[in-house]
Amino acid sequence: MSIRGDVSEPAGRDWSFHLARMAPGVALLGLVLLAVYWKILGALVGQWWDDANYSHGFLVPIFCLYLVWRQRSYLRRLPVRGTSIGIAVVLAGISILLVGDLGADNFLMRSSLIVVVAGLVLFHLGRRMFRGLLFPLVFLFFMIPLPGVIFYAITFPLQNLAARQAAWMLETLGIPVLLDGNVIHLAQLTLGVTEACSGIRSLIALFAAAVAWAYLLLPIGWPMFLFVATTLPITIFANAARVVLTGLIGQQFGVDYASGFFHEFAGLVIYAFAFVCLAGVYSLIQLVQRSRSPVPSS
Repeated sequence: MSIRGDVSEPAGRDWSFHLARMAPGVALLGLVLLAVYWKILGALVGQWWDDANYSHGFLVPIFCLYLVWRQRSYLRRLPVRGTSIGIAVVLAGISILLVGDLGADNFLMRSSLIVVVAGLVLFHLGRRMFRGLLFPLVFLFFMIPLPGVIFYAITFPLQNLAARQAAWMLETLGIPVLLDGNVIHLAQLTLGVTEACSGIRSLIALFAAAVAWAYLLLPIGWPMFLFVATTLPITIFANAARVVLTGLIGQQFGVDYASGFFHEFAGLVIYAFAFVCLAGVYSLIQLVQRSRSPVPSS
């Protein structure tokens, strides 16, 4: 296996020959990475399966592979000039893995794999290829569950905000409400805005979807950043609406109707509603862009 970092290929070189030459080394590296990260990846997939907050993790690697396939023609035209900077990046990834292992930090251990892969791309394929693959590599971080400190730092404010917004909506509808922290007291039932009802699940999934959507369909600049930024108010409003809907159903038909299947089904409906709102924002941005574009003279 060749491990030289000074690989140099002119643009337009036959990629089938180049890939055939690299195949043994890539296969060996893949086996080594699989052996090192086997337990880490197994635990990651297990969390995707068990934790509804990160079930979108199954889709992230598939989407990244699609992005690479989508720009395959462009990537084939890039020169292959490996750089020794990749060695430093690989060593940094290994250091992150060791620090994460010593500190029992799953986020660091899982993220280190992305850093190592980025270093291997730099070392074998070079800077221009790395720039071409940068977005798919960065997007892979969406499959990594957030550290607990960050997760709860986001969740608690969202719980308070969802409770306040829902209480305000219910009062606007003429329903007497007593708000006690994250607990909403109604005449017939009490609603507790728990961690699962904070909206963090919708926010993480919707944010990842918005970033992918913006990358594929919007130009870099204010349209992209505005589109992604709207995920926060959309999620807050949609989640408050879910709490309100649960309260209305519970008031009219009883607690049994406001829990169980309906509660889970309402979550899916509200997420679909949030996605429709995101589509509406995209349409508005497109409309503004068309109105600002110069009209061709006849």
